[in-house]
Amino acid sequence: MTTTDVPATATTEPGAPAAPRYAAWWRRALASVSDGLLVAAVAWLATGSVAPVPFRPAPWWPLAAVPGIEPDGRFSWWTCGAVVLLLVLQAFTGMTPGKAMVGIRVVRERDGAPAGLLVTVLRDLLHALDWILLVGWLRPLWHPRRQTFADSVVRTVVVRARVDVPVPVVVGVATVTAGALVLSPAATESGETTVECTLAPDHASGLATLSGREPGDVWVTRLGIRRLSPARPPVVLSWTLAPGADPDGTTLDVAVIGADGDAAWRSTVTFRDGAAWTDDVTQVPELTIPRGVLDEAGSGALVEFAQDVDGTSEVLCGLGFGDDATELPTSPRADW
Repeated sequence: MTTTDVPATATTEPGAPAAPRYAAWWRRALASVSDGLLVAAVAWLATGSVAPVPFRPAPWWPLAAVPGIEPDGRFSWWTCGAVVLLLVLQAFTGMTPGKAMVGIRVVRERDGAPAGLLVTVLRDLLHALDWILLVGWLRPLWHPRRQTFADSVVRTVVVRARVDVPVPVVVGVATVTAGALVLSPAATESGETTVECTLAPDHASGLATLSGREPGDVWVTRLGIRRLSPARPPVVLSWTLAPGADPDGTTLDVAVIGADGDAAWRSTVTFRDGAAWTDDVTQVPELTIPRGVLDEAGSGALVEFAQDVDGTSEVLCGLGFGDDATELPTSPRADW
């Protein structure tokens, strides 16, 4: 790729050097959006999030743990590399892919040369000034040299430039990009935990077993990059009926009991007409508990099933997950 500065449309006097042709605001805005989309695309491929946090120098910094941005607050070298690459390209060529697309480049005000790495990094940091009420970003609309506050501080300007890109390169990049966008990710799950209790034969509830499934970690592979997904599927509670039993009239109270003995979550299932209902109109084949509920309940939390009979609640069994899965309470109404 080669670049050529666009000559000025007019000069002050014959033989004088061409005046710089400053870039219009819309070109700068479109270039910034395009470069942001490139970094977001890399972040999406690497972490599953389009909101990258590329700079995390130490795990104990506040930025090191941002749930939902990158899985478990993990550092992404892919995202960081994309940001560094854009900075280096702009520092030594004056352009990024977005700027090349619209035909502009960032240069030093005094001599029209690329700004260099130190000035480029400082300019990006000073863009914080431009975010204040967005005045800095809009400043090129009326400034005579089309400068933001960051440009004025480090003495850079954004000028027009012609970019000559071979057609095969454009076609190749477009083909690879299209292929990446249509390629479906492959998801796998590991570490699933299933616990179950078996009720006594011919139990009055008509139920045979009560069980819970805690999904494990979800791994997503996209373009050969394997990452831990931030998705946290819910815990699924289910039951089976005893052969030939009629559970109609049985009311099952389900609660997540924290280590302190308080209930963090409750739900009720009523069996009638051969089906399970959470209310008068909602039929359910199973119950789901948001993973965050168990996290808030803390270590040692149990999912407790109780049968409501004539206003009296009788505990049927309790299910523990993770390290507590094998430490289930005894119950006279269940075989463990």
